[in-house]
Amino acid sequence: MKIAFWSNIKGKSGVTTNMVCISALASVAGAGKAVLLENHYSINSIADIVLSGEQTERLKESGRYYNRDGIEYVLKRLYSGGNGEELLRHAALPLLYTNMYYLPQSYIVNKEVFNYEFSLVYRELFYNLELFADNIFIDTERNENLSSNLILNEADMVVVNLIQDKIALREFFDNYSSIQEKAIYLVGSYKPQLLFNYRRICYEYHISKDKIGIIPYNTGLSESISQGQALQFLNRNYEKAQSRENEYFMRHCKKSSIMVKKNLLDIRKRKREIYQNNSINNLNPLVS
Repeated sequence: MKIAFWSNIKGKSGVTTNMVCISALASVAGAGKAVLLENHYSINSIADIVLSGEQTERLKESGRYYNRDGIEYVLKRLYSGGNGEELLRHAALPLLYTNMYYLPQSYIVNKEVFNYEFSLVYRELFYNLELFADNIFIDTERNENLSSNLILNEADMVVVNLIQDKIALREFFDNYSSIQEKAIYLVGSYKPQLLFNYRRICYEYHISKDKIGIIPYNTGLSESISQGQALQFLNRNYEKAQSRENEYFMRHCKKSSIMVKKNLLDIRKRKREIYQNNSINNLNPLVS
């Protein structure tokens, strides 16, 4: 399953952080093997959130992930007929035992080249990623560039990351109807005291409560992210939170991961039914 994390607002909704938290908790809860990737460059990349600065620098210096096995290298090799399964097995960096992997970026190819090369082999890339993992989580850039458009079109689900701001909310719901058709929602850095709280957003924009979750703002998580230790923070607080603030965060983060998991199961069920119906119709051409 291809799950795109996206927001209409850049830098405020916590798209990357939300994706790391949801994918990690969903994987731990039995949603299957996950692989994470991004289609853009940012100072708050997946690597910056889940890898310590020392690990990141070591990877850059060694050149293994950032020069030879990054996503750009995989795209080039797929285009030249490389074995996708073998490429991903060598390139994907394990994060949570055998349940969660990261396909790193190389920081070498410029945006225009990346978008072009992605457009040439994105179907082969997704095909091989779905063989490699049960769920593909993609941190998708807000800008309407070629790779973002392809990812949003191909995604089975789009997790739209909202912020508690009237103008930003209206801008999304007025202008992105095509995304809304397969969207579920997360309110990132959530603060219940703000005017546009969870209940008001559901009411004003007619969102079913089984399609929206919250990721509360948490100072401990923010500090852990700055050290590349988001996964360690989640692990420390998973069974028993270390403070009331962390308990509140983990409780709602778990609820949101369950919401995502349930919607994925519904989509998978619908796809299976469509496949079975198509198979029956192919066997019985007279069935209208």
